[in-house]
Amino acid sequence: MRCLSTLVLLSLVLASGQSSAQVNIEALRRDADSTGLSGALALNLEMHTGNTDLKEIGLEGRLDFNHPRVNTLILARNDFGWEQGERFADEGLIHLRQHYPLHGRIGLEAFTQYNYDATYRLDTRALAGGGFRFHLIESYAFHLWEGASAFLEHERLDELPEGDLHPVRSTVVRWSHYLSSRIAVNDRVVSTCTIYVQPLWDAIGDTRILGELNLEVDLAGPLVLALSFVTRYDSRPPAGVSRLDTVLENGLAVTF
Repeated sequence: MRCLSTLVLLSLVLASGQSSAQVNIEALRRDADSTGLSGALALNLEMHTGNTDLKEIGLEGRLDFNHPRVNTLILARNDFGWEQGERFADEGLIHLRQHYPLHGRIGLEAFTQYNYDATYRLDTRALAGGGFRFHLIESYAFHLWEGASAFLEHERLDELPEGDLHPVRSTVVRWSHYLSSRIAVNDRVVSTCTIYVQPLWDAIGDTRILGELNLEVDLAGPLVLALSFVTRYDSRPPAGVSRLDTVLENGLAVTF
């Protein structure tokens, strides 16, 4: 259960290189009953020759320090590649979050994030915010959490097509609300499910939604087999970017 309690999902083999500014922190949280430092690191190298000249590199890492008074999580990742000598994907993210237990099953959270993603025409996104997290149900086999927060987001887009009404630069406030559950199937298998909803504070019609279903299997020692299905929806994306994006991922993580 040591590996499963870390709840790490670091994919080495991805069905798609796409991601967005939303990141599922719930799938990365460590068991609050344990203390000390933990983390994981994954490197993905992919090369194709012959009909296509494709090279792709992905690197992702996480550090988690748990203390009775505060839990600190740092997540960083980068994914880029070249096809026929031209770069086709470029994505990077760093996320810092701290959780402070307040009373009983209520906690206070503060977070900040910087990321970019050429796939979504995103040149820069920086955000910072905070809120509350509630532990609604707690048992050996089932846990349920709820979170509510707000964050300030600054965004700069790149290479917008002519006629796109999206502003190149924008600074907005968004609400963030999520429900997250964890089911321990047995001592070696854990499933987590999380849904995030992030509307603009003054325009509910401008909403981003992230849904993620994870299945983690403890193999041996520090190895964890991770499977996930991710659905992302943006009600008002830039021109040329689909509103709905689904990704099926499978990978292998090494934890400590």
